[in-house]
Amino acid sequence: MLDIGAGGGWAARYLRYADVIAIDLLDAEDRPGQLRVRGDMRRLPVRDASVDATLYAASLHYAPVEESIRESARVLRPGGVLVAVDSPMYPDRRAQAQAKARSARYYANAGFAELAEHYHPIDVRSLRAALADTGFAVMRLDVGGSGVRWWERWRLGPSFLMARLDRGQA
Repeated sequence: MLDIGAGGGWAARYLRYADVIAIDLLDAEDRPGQLRVRGDMRRLPVRDASVDATLYAASLHYAPVEESIRESARVLRPGGVLVAVDSPMYPDRRAQAQAKARSARYYANAGFAELAEHYHPIDVRSLRAALADTGFAVMRLDVGGSGVRWWERWRLGPSFLMARLDRGQA
C-alpha cells in the first residue's frame, strides 16, 4: 500500500497488517517497519501496476484531484483500491471556490500566502469525473463534515472515498 502525502507517517501506524510505503514531498524520519520515499503525488516514484492500494489520509487536496487520481490509476494493479479519508470535499464548484478563497485569506493573514497554491479543495462532481475517466468504480463516497464549521464536524465525521480500479491502465 502507498500512503500518499504521508507527512510524518501517522496513518501507517494504524495499518500494521499492511506493507506500507509512505510517500511525501518532505523528508521525515524512518520509523521501524516503515519504508519512506520522497516523492510528488502528481508523479509517484513507483512502477506502473505495482501496488494493491493507495491511501490519501488527509492529503488528496494537496494536488489537483485529476492528477492524483490519474497517478493512482497508473500505479495500481487492476482491481486495486484507492482510499481517501479526511480530505476536504465540497458539494459543488461554488462551495469549492469559497473554500479556496477562505484558505487563501488564512494563509495570507498567517504570513504564508504562497502556501495557498498547494491547497486544492475537491468538488464532488470533479472527483467523480476523474474517477470515471481513469477506470475507477466508486464503492463508497461520504462527504462527511467537509465544509461545515469545525464544531459540527464531530457529528458528521470525516470525508471518505473508496474506489476500485475496474479496468487496466488508464
